[in-house]
Amino acid sequence: MTNFKVQEFGCVIAAILFTLVALTQVATARTALVIGNGAYPKAALANPRNDASDIADALRNAGFDVDLRLDARRRDMQDAIARFGTRLKSKGGVGLFYFAGHGVQFGGENYLLPIDADITAAEDFQRVGISAAEAVDAMAKGRNELSIVILDACRDNPFPADGGTRGLSRIDSGSSLFVSFSTSPGAVALDGSGRNSPYTKHLVQAIGTPELSIEDTFKRTLKGVYTETKGEQTPWLSSSFFGDFIFRPAGPKTAALAPTPKASPLDSFEADAQKMPSLAGVYRSTGTYPDGTAYTGMTAITPAEDQLRFTWWVGGKVYEGFGRWAGRMLVVELSDNQRIVYTFPGGEKIEGEWADGTATDKLERAARAAARPMPSPQGRYNVVGKDRGNSYTGSLTITRDGGNFLFTWNVRGTVFRGTGTRDGNLITVDWGSATPIIYALTDDGYMIAIYAGGRSLEVARRK
Repeated sequence: MTNFKVQEFGCVIAAILFTLVALTQVATARTALVIGNGAYPKAALANPRNDASDIADALRNAGFDVDLRLDARRRDMQDAIARFGTRLKSKGGVGLFYFAGHGVQFGGENYLLPIDADITAAEDFQRVGISAAEAVDAMAKGRNELSIVILDACRDNPFPADGGTRGLSRIDSGSSLFVSFSTSPGAVALDGSGRNSPYTKHLVQAIGTPELSIEDTFKRTLKGVYTETKGEQTPWLSSSFFGDFIFRPAGPKTAALAPTPKASPLDSFEADAQKMPSLAGVYRSTGTYPDGTAYTGMTAITPAEDQLRFTWWVGGKVYEGFGRWAGRMLVVELSDNQRIVYTFPGGEKIEGEWADGTATDKLERAARAAARPMPSPQGRYNVVGKDRGNSYTGSLTITRDGGNFLFTWNVRGTVFRGTGTRDGNLITVDWGSATPIIYALTDDGYMIAIYAGGRSLEVARRK
């Protein structure tokens, strides 16, 4: 009787474990559609078949159920995308779409070209091309927790079509969509002289590396491509997905999405698993130039539509760039086609590395700007501050002059004047020094500023 109960209990436990494993596999399914087109009659490409095959192998080793299509015709691509969407609706989990081959933008839309595309005029792209939106829509209609879109399809457009544009246009990402292009929107990628394109070569290596987060996977890819092509090609990333995903986890291959940690390293920036943190404010910056020398300065971050505007004051010069989220990374593009990739180690700090790995930029927030619109400052204020370690108190009067603000300080009997301009909840004041004073309008009604290259701080409170 005792042996029977032990055996019965063991069977029950085994059944429970089997059920839990089955549920885990369903909840964490990984499904991919991989297409590589190179056999174009008028503009053949050497590497897309290799690229797609190698990506498919890397994804299978990472636990993906992969549908691989090589040199696909239009009907084949349409059928594959439809089947892909059906599988995602059934299985959920993580969906990934990869395409290598010719792609072009026309009328703001991206078209992926099948090998039987017969193009003689711009309008033909819509008739014979496959809109990238079809794949995105198929993934959006599924119940997957994360959709990854990878397009190594920005290779030069050889088809005679007025109105068609080099490269691809941006795809707007969402909270469950991660998008990566092999190069910047509007730019052209390289097919590569070896087995793979530069982009796919480094992506395959990154996917095959255990325990890399999705952000680190694409960060390594970006850095590898930028370095190999000497800045000629820089992958483009965009996403507001703030969950945790690892291509090659140390545990079972079916463990696709890790639980969101209770304490995120972005907590100080008011982030949660599905919300971008608020970064608007003023920062002290330190870093290294490509030649290894160190610098200090100050940085302002302000919202700019769907991006973030970065303005640095370093070494008597002013630099500007625009950043977009890529999961838990922020990728900032500078005017010289350089990228800085920022990550968030915790606290009030942001750590950046240039795409080629030659320089760094570390930011520490001095003041957070309010997330809601704040009234424009005007009137008389008390100020307290510390100028290069020396404390002071005084008064400040702010008046409006058209669209500008006139600042008048009285500190220990000395009068200073400046003119300020507003950008969101930041006011930059030119007061005759090499660097401006930058005030953040805070939620509690204070104005907090840094100046003197980030070495001085001032707090103003209205009387």
